[in-house]
Amino acid sequence: MRLNTIIKSKSIYMLYLLPFLVIGIAFFRYWLGGEYTPCSVDGLISLSFLEAYAGSFWLANVGLLLLLFLAFVLFFIADRYKFLSHVSVLPSFLYSFLTVGALCHYGVNAYLFAAFSVALAVACLQSAIVYFKTNAPVFNFGFFIALSVMLCPDLLALVVWAVVVLPFSGRATLKDMVALFLGFGTMIFLVWGYYFLSGDSDGLFTRFWDKIWEGDPFMQIVLAKPVVFIIIGILIFASFGNVLINYPTVIVAQRRGLLSMLSMLFFVGGSMFIVPFSCHGGIYILAIPLTYLFSQYFISHRTRWAGNVLFILLLIACGLLIFG
Repeated sequence: MRLNTIIKSKSIYMLYLLPFLVIGIAFFRYWLGGEYTPCSVDGLISLSFLEAYAGSFWLANVGLLLLLFLAFVLFFIADRYKFLSHVSVLPSFLYSFLTVGALCHYGVNAYLFAAFSVALAVACLQSAIVYFKTNAPVFNFGFFIALSVMLCPDLLALVVWAVVVLPFSGRATLKDMVALFLGFGTMIFLVWGYYFLSGDSDGLFTRFWDKIWEGDPFMQIVLAKPVVFIIIGILIFASFGNVLINYPTVIVAQRRGLLSMLSMLFFVGGSMFIVPFSCHGGIYILAIPLTYLFSQYFISHRTRWAGNVLFILLLIACGLLIFG
């Protein structure tokens, strides 16, 4: 009962403890040692400085700060757009615990920066759901989705998701779709313009397509940590059932927001079984919809023992991702 009270708490004071928890976990993981495998992601927007300083102490510290900042951003998105049933620090905590293991094992890579772009895109989408009188959020949504794909071409499924999710978010007019594709086009034009000015634009599309298929099949990643993905799979089904049960009772904006996260999980998670990923770094992006769906489940479930057991199992899964 005590655990259930903590999980469903509306207090945000725990947010101030998050940096100490995450930094403590990371340093404990570094102290234990273990295999460290830098993850190189080669997108059309190259972050070559990451490879130059891979494994350095200062880059690891910067990575922790970036991860914490992203976790706080996810909290403020949920708070600003009333994304969840009530104010909760769970999005920040769950995102940090789900992803700090990837940071410890693979260091800072392009997936982390792409996750920032996806988080901003999610914020723009929620703004588009709430504010109907302007198309600027829709344009920004398309721009940030395209930016994430330029950073990590294996996230191409996000473009398909963006096109599909917009009508289901209540933005189905011709102006909305034009704004979305203008957002895509602006980012693509900027990237093409850079390559054109540097005299390296020939065969750019072919290079982009080839980069999509670099990496290892996702099933190899799943088989490496089967217990983790079994637990996450159980939680996904529980969260999906919770959304269906509570669907008629939540407000329209919250309903559309949760459905957008479910569809993002479907497209990005499904693409992982088709498109190779460079490493576990893809969890930075996948954890965004998981964080919101799991948070909504834990703060709204009605069966205490089931919620507590699943929460403990999730912590075990996070521990395996960090120390496994």
